[in-house]
Amino acid sequence: MAALKIPRYGGALKTLHVNVDGSHVALELGRETGAHVVLASTSDVYGQATPPFAEDDPIVLGPPGTRRWSYAASKYYDEHLALRMSEEEGMKVTILRFFNAYGARNHPSWWGGPLSVFFEDLLDGREMDLHGDGRQTRSFTYVSDTVDGVVRALERPETSGEVINIGNDQPIAIVDLAAKVQEAVGIEGPLRARIVPLESLGGNYQDVRHRVPDLTKARRLLGFEPQVSLEEGLQKTLAWHLALRQEAVEVA
Repeated sequence: MAALKIPRYGGALKTLHVNVDGSHVALELGRETGAHVVLASTSDVYGQATPPFAEDDPIVLGPPGTRRWSYAASKYYDEHLALRMSEEEGMKVTILRFFNAYGARNHPSWWGGPLSVFFEDLLDGREMDLHGDGRQTRSFTYVSDTVDGVVRALERPETSGEVINIGNDQPIAIVDLAAKVQEAVGIEGPLRARIVPLESLGGNYQDVRHRVPDLTKARRLLGFEPQVSLEEGLQKTLAWHLALRQEAVEVA
């Protein structure tokens, strides 16, 4: 849970060290105490595979010369380490691959993902940045649904040794997401957004065109089903951003 995310603007080496070393320490502690460890992985490990992504699908990461894959590579290594420790040392570990969790208390920057940035940009009177052409699709999962998946995995030690997708299987194009955020904020008129070429992110940056989970395994093993629609989640997230701003005003 304490991992660093995709290094858009540098810091790929730190991403690798934090994610690999931190997970190793947590897994060793789980082995020593006999705890059932739930490892937080990511949909990014699928890379450029063909959606919908199922847990046994091939992993298709981009070239090592592109730093954005450092995050996926670190998480994929963590998965291998966890599964080998499960097989060879008998520890209990379940791996969950999260799909774009968002909501209240997310970091109000790119560390928190596009939704956090879109809300902050519009509330500050700025345009939203759409990377690439904005037509790439993602599946966004409200935080309470993500947490529900974690709890269900913790309550089912029989899922040890399994890799399970946790997400929402209703994809949306980023440009359409931006429009929904603008509507939620209450701004009428043309979309307040600008296109940001991927080349401007540096490091031979590559994007994933489409990302949507196959939830068959989550439904079967965990009884998992996302409950919060995107529209409801956007309203909850907006309320938190507004409350955060009001708190800052009161403190000032």
